[in-house]
Amino acid sequence: MVQFDGLKQSIFRIWAVGLRVIRQIRRDRRTLVSMAVNPIILMVILGYSLSATLTGINLGIVELNNSTVEEGVLAHLRASSTFTLTFLASESDARKLISDGTLNGAVVFGNGEIRQILDGTSPQVAGVITASVGAGLEGASAGILNSLPNLGQPRLPSVTTYYVYGYDLEAKDALGAALLGISIFFFTFLNTSIAFLRERTQGTLEKVLSSPLDRFELVSGYILGFIVVTIGQAAITFMVLVVGFKVPIQGSMLAVLVIIVLLGAGSLSFGAFLANFVSSEYQVMQLNPVVSFPQILLSGAWFPIQSIPDWLRPLSYIFPVTYSTDALKLVLLKGGSLSDIFYPDVVALMLFFILTFSLATFMLRKEIA
Repeated sequence: MVQFDGLKQSIFRIWAVGLRVIRQIRRDRRTLVSMAVNPIILMVILGYSLSATLTGINLGIVELNNSTVEEGVLAHLRASSTFTLTFLASESDARKLISDGTLNGAVVFGNGEIRQILDGTSPQVAGVITASVGAGLEGASAGILNSLPNLGQPRLPSVTTYYVYGYDLEAKDALGAALLGISIFFFTFLNTSIAFLRERTQGTLEKVLSSPLDRFELVSGYILGFIVVTIGQAAITFMVLVVGFKVPIQGSMLAVLVIIVLLGAGSLSFGAFLANFVSSEYQVMQLNPVVSFPQILLSGAWFPIQSIPDWLRPLSYIFPVTYSTDALKLVLLKGGSLSDIFYPDVVALMLFFILTFSLATFMLRKEIA
């Protein structure tokens, strides 16, 4: 009987603790809203990102001397909504436009051969081009065979694939370059939000601001201190990618450093800005997936931007991770230099930093007791 009473009291105490937690959450409107809204936002973005198909692939076409089958392949590419075709005079023009990023690939027809010229730094896009050429070749052959059955199997042109970049790249290489930027943004934003929140809730921020230190100096000092930590974390991540996963380094390390510093500084000031709208570390953790997860999905790291639905695609171009992903791929996989990534990537990251730094400084109230 005594054991039963003890168990009963234990259950009541557990129940009391559970009710206390529920009451606390009910009184915290920000947490309630985030718990309801965050899953909806994430599932909508994830669902549409995964269900979309690649469109808007810029494909160059060079016609030298087309056979009937080659005309059929070209007709298949014309009919596809996946591609935006650009007709060029020569293969060298196609290679040049692929090198500077204007085209995602090219197909050259002529002399009994179909040459696919691809950018291997985007395996998904290269795979779609290859599959479409193969499907067009099969359809053209079947069409000729059905219309002229007495001729037998038509002579098919050979298909040869050339890579402007990354003939030996794997999917992990393209993803690894993007993950460097993602990890910088994720950890830097999270650490800064929590640090500023603690300064405010513990009263340290108020004491610091009662000194001659102004808001600009305070935010600048935080960014200066945390940027050292950010560079250290980035160095560890970079070593894991290069040593552990064999991600190649083709370009300028100075360009990589510039990207890391700009993205880190922007993430720091963004975290300081958002810290004004949360009152607990739990709210920071609730906010973090909504800030970070859409950038991972819509930045071109996991899926090409061409696969993102048209109504979601504008979001990609306001996220800083989109520009860090593009810049790091260009530098690490294509051998780009600082001048190659200056516009739009470096410019966009600079604007992101200036905007978030201004907002963080403005929102930091000088509340002196």
